[in-house]
Amino acid sequence: MGFVAPVMAAAAPYLAGASMVTGVAGAVMQGEAAAQSADYMAQVARNNQMIARQNANMVLEQGSSAEEAQKEKTDAQIAQERAAYAAMGIDPNSGSALGVRRSTAELGELNAETIRYNAGVQAWNDVNQANSYGAQSQLYQSQAGWDTAGSILGGASTVSNKWLNWQLMNGGGGGAAGNPLGSSYDDYYTLNSSGGVA
Repeated sequence: MGFVAPVMAAAAPYLAGASMVTGVAGAVMQGEAAAQSADYMAQVARNNQMIARQNANMVLEQGSSAEEAQKEKTDAQIAQERAAYAAMGIDPNSGSALGVRRSTAELGELNAETIRYNAGVQAWNDVNQANSYGAQSQLYQSQAGWDTAGSILGGASTVSNKWLNWQLMNGGGGGAAGNPLGSSYDDYYTLNSSGGVA
């Protein structure tokens, strides 16, 4: 039993060092895992941003095509009305026949404008969503950097704290062994307990 204590005392610095290394490695690995997760989320947000922009372009293209189709439909309807009035012997360019054709043209134009407006609103929403995903991606990217830096600082802090604790517990800093506060504490306590000036 008398042999174990000196061996343990001699091994203590090495065990403390191993504990410090393990703590630092754990903190760094944890930080790297968090950074990789944030990088992944940033990439997902970038992909969603790209999809939202593609959706905006597709909505505008579809809206433009639908608007053109509506105008062609209106032109065809006006041509049919003209032909129908002419077949009945009514002048399609005057009177109520002309009024009907004008109403058809105005209604057709209103429908086309509604299609264009709705496509614009949807595209605007998609662009806003894309911008939101872009901001989210930047936030995740920043978080990845913070996680990496935090793991390095956390590891350094762990080493510092463990080294300080080891020194205090083993009489580091020039104090007497076994007294974590060193000989200056002994001197201070002795002076105060005997009525001396601190």
